[in-house]
Amino acid sequence: MFNKKTLLTLLACLALLATYSIFRQEPEPGDWMDRAIARDFKRYEKIGITKESLDRSWNACKKYKEFQRYQIIDSRVYGPDSHIKILLTKLVQHYRVPDVDFIYYYEDRLKKEFFKRKTNRKSAPIFVSAKERSIQHAILFAEWNYNITHDTGGWNGLIEKVNEEHPKCAWSEKMDRLLWRGTPWDGKHFGMYRFENWTTLPRGHLVAASLKEPEWIDAAFSEYPDRCAKQDHQRCVEEMGPIRYIPWGEMFHYKYQIIVDGVTCSFPGAQWKLLSGCLSFKQDSENIQYYYDELIPWKHYVPVKNDLSNLKERLLWAKTHDREAEEIANNAREFVQNHLMPEHILHYCYKTLCKYASLQTFQPCQIPDS
Repeated sequence: MFNKKTLLTLLACLALLATYSIFRQEPEPGDWMDRAIARDFKRYEKIGITKESLDRSWNACKKYKEFQRYQIIDSRVYGPDSHIKILLTKLVQHYRVPDVDFIYYYEDRLKKEFFKRKTNRKSAPIFVSAKERSIQHAILFAEWNYNITHDTGGWNGLIEKVNEEHPKCAWSEKMDRLLWRGTPWDGKHFGMYRFENWTTLPRGHLVAASLKEPEWIDAAFSEYPDRCAKQDHQRCVEEMGPIRYIPWGEMFHYKYQIIVDGVTCSFPGAQWKLLSGCLSFKQDSENIQYYYDELIPWKHYVPVKNDLSNLKERLLWAKTHDREAEEIANNAREFVQNHLMPEHILHYCYKTLCKYASLQTFQPCQIPDS
């Protein structure tokens, strides 16, 4: 006979295994890029993208430097110099891109409130790096700070570095600890860190958990919250622990990494952690990048609640299911290799522009000073 404590533990394990089984279901068949793009453009399938709506949206936002307008006409790219223009130039060199005229938000986070303003309620599509899932006007595209031609820096450089480090530390040689380093920025909590609340915010929760149980988690801020540091720097050191950096190669000595939102989605942090061969724990969040819906919980990562309150429970699962954890880590690495390499990013952007062009109800022409 089982005692009550043993029975409860058994039931909890069975519930977790059931969750594992349910969420490992494969996505619908078909091209994943087409699925993602169709979700983004659903709002515009019936109404199309008119010149009037585009110009109205541009007039409402062009005074803000974060908004930029780009055109591709007869395979020539028009618009301000940026990483996005570099990507568009690369696109027309590899594909026959249809004529398009669109707005791109050149920053991390376009808030939902933007589309609640009277001038933006009937907005044309605005291209973004990441978004809150419910924002129907925003179209996911390449990251604003991604330079597709930069081989030694950014995401392209990280691919090479990760692939160089990956074979050096076998799974069996890694430490059973979770590693995190980062800034005190937490999506909707951006700028809200105080001494009174820092342990309740997701990234702060990680650091506090590390101070309490360092045998499970090695987490530290790469800088202190701005307001706290200005108020009392020594108190930051005492309460939040020292700023601790870690050499790049040593990151791969930890079995577990965590993907947690910053201002919005983590880029390229999410990508390199999935590629690393370590097991990624991913925070539940309404913030998404274009490929997020293709990531399958319990196949490509282990999900944790948004406030990270069940992180220790999930870490315990990983420690007691080492073979399954390694399989998930390998699946994630394979996913990135097959979905998120520079050539895949370029192809996704091409398909996005083709879909956009199919919904345009006008022929783009060069705008003045573009």
